[in-house]
Amino acid sequence: MAGPRRRVKRSDNDDMNNQSLLGLFNEFIAEKEAVGRVGETLKSYRMAFERFSDYFGERADNSGDIVHSMFTEWINAMREEGLAAASINHNLSCMRTFMYWCMNSDKRYIPYFKINLIRVQEQLPKDYSLEDVKKLLKRPERKAGFTEWRSWAICNFVMGTAARTGTMVEIQMRDIDLKDGKVNYRHTKNKHAQIANLPPQLIRALKDYINTWRADTEPEDYLFCNFSNEQLSKGALKAAYAKYAHSRGVQQTNIHGLRHTFAREWYLNGGDVVQLSKILGHSSLAMSEHYMNIYADSARDRFNECNPLERLTRGNGRKGVRRNDD
Repeated sequence: MAGPRRRVKRSDNDDMNNQSLLGLFNEFIAEKEAVGRVGETLKSYRMAFERFSDYFGERADNSGDIVHSMFTEWINAMREEGLAAASINHNLSCMRTFMYWCMNSDKRYIPYFKINLIRVQEQLPKDYSLEDVKKLLKRPERKAGFTEWRSWAICNFVMGTAARTGTMVEIQMRDIDLKDGKVNYRHTKNKHAQIANLPPQLIRALKDYINTWRADTEPEDYLFCNFSNEQLSKGALKAAYAKYAHSRGVQQTNIHGLRHTFAREWYLNGGDVVQLSKILGHSSLAMSEHYMNIYADSARDRFNECNPLERLTRGNGRKGVRRNDD
């Protein structure tokens, strides 16, 4: 005997798109890994998602649960937790990337809404005084240990090239051409291939460091390695640098501050903003122009020197027509 007839039922697209948020996040991470996002970025995504999920719990199990008001609530909760504005924005930015991926027109797991970052009081770059930079760049004594020599060479490298920490730990001996003054960056933040110039003083410093500690190496060995001749981690580099800075009487210990110092001195010395952007590896001029705006007041002497009115009206020794009022 035939069973009860089953009517043809139209599937509800909303039900089809209501997916497990954790499942979607894992798919999102897999996609980002496939396109080459660095581990640090993926870690930030995971930490932000974990914070979001821990706060909302079952209220955010599925994509259909997500609404715009949740982000206002989450912002207020993070503020009450005592997170700095920059940390709140970091979490928001990571979750926004995932949310917009879910809202993509090809997926539509979540209806589109805009996620804004909170306003943050602009902070001046944590750059170094020239006095402190000179302390960091003072050549070690010949009897100094490997880590001091390495940190000294790294300080020279950043002040000579503005390289990021993640870039420096990837440099191999075969990437350095001291004869032509070039270095090939194997890793850059924006994934763009980059060949950087080495200024003469940096070449001399690198020769000194290499002759002292890296003379007996293979081409694939790392320029800035650990004591076991293995790749140095970014964390170990930063920790060693902090100890080195204190040993030189410098209280500031953020190595990224040397990049800010490079940008400041480049601009104050009359360097071109477009070239600065390329040196820093920025994908646009926005950040380099930001440096220009910050240090504009410090460049008053150069402003006067380059000012058309000043140059045109300054005495040039030419004898012009003079009115005689006698």
